[in-house]
Order: sequence, then C-alpha cells, then structure tokens
Amino acid sequence: MASIDFRNKINWHRRYRSPQGVKTEHEILRIFESDRGRIINSPAIRRLQQKMQVFPLERNAAVRTRLTHSMEVQQVGRYIAKEILSRLKEQNRLEEYGLDALTGPFESIVEMACLMHDIGNPPFGHFGEAAINDWFRQRLHPEDAESQPLTHDRCVVSSLRLQEGEENLNDIRRKVRQDICHFEGNAQGIRLVHTLMRMNLTWAQVGGILKYTRPAWWRGPVPDSHRYLMKKPGYYLSEEKYIARLRKELQLAPYSRFPLTWIMEAADDISYCVADLEDAVEKRIFSVEQLYHHLYHAWGHHEKDSLFELVVGNAWEKSRANTLSRSTEDQFFMYLRVNTLNKLVPYAAQRFIDNLPQIFAGTFNQALLEDASGFSRLLGLYKNVAVEHVFSHPDVEQLELQGYRVISGLLDIYQPLLSLSLNDFRELVEKERLKRFPIESRLFQKLSTRHRLAYVEVVSKLPTDSAEYPVLEYYYRCRLIQDYISGMTDLYAWDEYRRLMAVEQ
Repeated sequence: MASIDFRNKINWHRRYRSPQGVKTEHEILRIFESDRGRIINSPAIRRLQQKMQVFPLERNAAVRTRLTHSMEVQQVGRYIAKEILSRLKEQNRLEEYGLDALTGPFESIVEMACLMHDIGNPPFGHFGEAAINDWFRQRLHPEDAESQPLTHDRCVVSSLRLQEGEENLNDIRRKVRQDICHFEGNAQGIRLVHTLMRMNLTWAQVGGILKYTRPAWWRGPVPDSHRYLMKKPGYYLSEEKYIARLRKELQLAPYSRFPLTWIMEAADDISYCVADLEDAVEKRIFSVEQLYHHLYHAWGHHEKDSLFELVVGNAWEKSRANTLSRSTEDQFFMYLRVNTLNKLVPYAAQRFIDNLPQIFAGTFNQALLEDASGFSRLLGLYKNVAVEHVFSHPDVEQLELQGYRVISGLLDIYQPLLSLSLNDFRELVEKERLKRFPIESRLFQKLSTRHRLAYVEVVSKLPTDSAEYPVLEYYYRCRLIQDYISGMTDLYAWDEYRRLMAVEQ
C-alpha cells in the first residue's frame, strides 16, 4: 500500500493560468479562497434558489430549495471535516499524512464540494433527468446499437445510425448514442464547472464533485471492485480529456474517486434524510405525531438505549416536555437534527479514518454511512419513511408527473433544431437567422449565449473533412439542447413550457 500523503491529492494548480512556484501555507489557502469566491458568485449556485429539493414550484419559503439544502450540506461537511482533522491531530498523524499545513484547504474543498454537489441537476430533479433520457432514447435507441442486426436499427438520426463496413465509425456512434441517453446531474455538474461556466477551479476542488467514476458512454457490466463508485454516470464524452487530465493531476487510478468526495457524500446523506421529513411536515403531508409513529413502527424491535431511542425517542420526549414558546414541530426537528448529527458525524469521521488507505487510493467501494451498523440503519429508516410516506404522496407524484411532462414538452418544442441537416444548422449558427427556417431561427435565438458559444467553440475545432465530423457535430448539438433545458430553474421551465404551448400567460 502506497504511503498516504495528502500533499499529492490537494493539488492547488488550475487548468488555465495556474499559480506557479512553491507556495506557503497562507498562499495555498488564498488559492482555495479564490475557488470559494468563484463558486459562491457563480450563476449556477444562484439558480439553485429556484430549484426545489422535493416539492417543485413550491411558494412556501420555509420549504427547502436546492440552495438551502446545499448550504445545510456544506455545514455538515465542514463538521465532518473538522472532526476528522481533530481526531487525526489527537493521534499525532496530521504531519504523517501531509495535512499539518493543509487543514484549511481540506475543510474548504469539502465545504465547496458540498455547496456545488447539486448544480448539475435539471428542473424537477430525478424526473427531469428521466424525461431527458427517455426522450433521447425514444429517438436514438442505444440498445439497438448493441444487439440488433444493423437493418433493425431504429435510430431516427441518419448520422448516428450504424452502417455496414464502417466498424470504427460505428463504435463512435455507439459511444455517442449511449452518452447522450445517460444525462445525469453529477456529470452535468462537471460539465458546468469546466466547459460551460469555465470556472477554472483547482484540480482538487473539481475532484471533490466527481462523485461517480463511470463514463456516461459505458457499455456492459462494471467491475465488482468499483461497483458502487460506478453505479451512475459521472462525466460525459465531452469532458473525457479533461477528466483524464484531472486523474493525472490528482494521481487517481482509472475509475477511482478523490478522497474528500466521500465526506461530501456523507454530508449529503445526513442532511437530506432529516430535511425531507421536515419539509413534509411543513407541507402538511403528515403531522409530527404521525411522523414519529411512522418512524417508530418502521424501526421494528425496540430496546431501551437503542439508537432509535437515543436519537428519535429522545427528540420526541424533549419536544413534548419542553414548555418553551417554540412549537412542537420546531423543537422536534431541532432535537432530531442535533441528535442525528451528534451520532452520525463522529461515526462518518471515524469510518473515513479507519478506511483511509482505501479512501486515499480512491477504491473504497461504498459510502461512509453504508454498512451493517446501527448508524446506517438509522439513516435507512429516514429514507424508507420518506419513500413510503412522502415521495409516494399523491401531491408529490402529481408534481413529478407535471415536471416530466414539462421537460418532455420543451424537448419536443426544440426538436426542430435537432432535425436540421448538418449544413443547414451550420448556416443557422453562422447567420443566427434564416428566412427559410423561421421556427428554427426563433428557437435558436432563445438558446443561452453561453451554451451556443460552448457549442461553436468545440465544433469549430473538429476536422470538417473527417468521417467522424457529422457524428460528433450532432453529439454536441444534443449537448447544446440538454445544456439549455437542464440549466433552467423549475419555475422558468414551467413558464417557458406554458408560453410556448400557448396555454396562458
């Protein structure tokens, strides 16, 4: 096992205009403070305030948005990071692990990774993701590229359809079709940070949000050794070269993860489990009393001094016994949150330390709070009650179905841009308006300038005389549409759909 030296992981260099020379501890911290400023001041973070965590289009400001959720995750991530560093200091291992002069950057990377962890999520969350992927699958049929005879390929895009005698090109077509049909919020986050927003963050900071290590174009089974780390797509074909460079800079083996990402993941798990239940009470899906009984019965066998009694039972008793003016609801969730954090944060920190050799190598194939312990069981209790009583509630399901329809409908509306021939679309991009394509011209004008420029920049670098050019041009055109629609807020997507469908103003 290689030695653990975080100076080899906390890489403060950048892809462009990187600081040069040897830096002092204070200078390195200033570099990560610059990352913090770039992230907090980015439009992608601001848009999170109009993307809801569980309840789309919610007008009640007490219910969490993606932004308020991310701020809570940031605080928990900071807590876990400080707990890890404190324990390592007590064990006199900070210097041994190369962390004695990097405690500030360690905390900052975790905090900002937590704040950024949801920036790639589309409107309406997982249902937005599903709508995008289903829409493209119905047109590209990536499964046909794997098993069907070429004559049975149902792909409606001629440049992506498999052709006899073009095996090398067919491999690229398969890769592209698979990639386009696997839109994922975490992969889109990487694309936002590097390609679209051009934030030029340090390598270590970007490594903190590379949660999953499977490329979106992956076909076939994943290795058992990385089954958890590769359970979802983590980046797209469009960022393949950037991720290859990231791995080199962070000394990551293929399909391995950056060590501090486990802390961000644990902070997210702890935060959303309690928050989703609190938001459900705020929405009157159930009362605090009903929630307690849901949790009590779902836990199963009860014993005195069990983890359930120490966390949930204690919160319930304190909230009922306290005679302060605060409501029972507020007190229950205050105690529940504090009790949960006081149990799960130290456990997550110790799990990180106990498994540090594998975590440092990037191969620890599970989450910190995913094991056979009672702590994992407690987290699972919150998740299961939310699935059974919150996400399955008719009001929530109706909003999700509406969100799915909105995203599918927007893709239908912008579909004419994907139907244009290569030459016609190229001309439209150059001239911005074409009389013979009035609808397409107006749709193109509505696309974000940032997204259009990203498309133009990458396509202009493709060799036009290459056989791959039509395939890759169409790939980046699909990315252009996905970038635009996934970047909308819930409310903007809702309003845009209604405007373009002429429903009402």
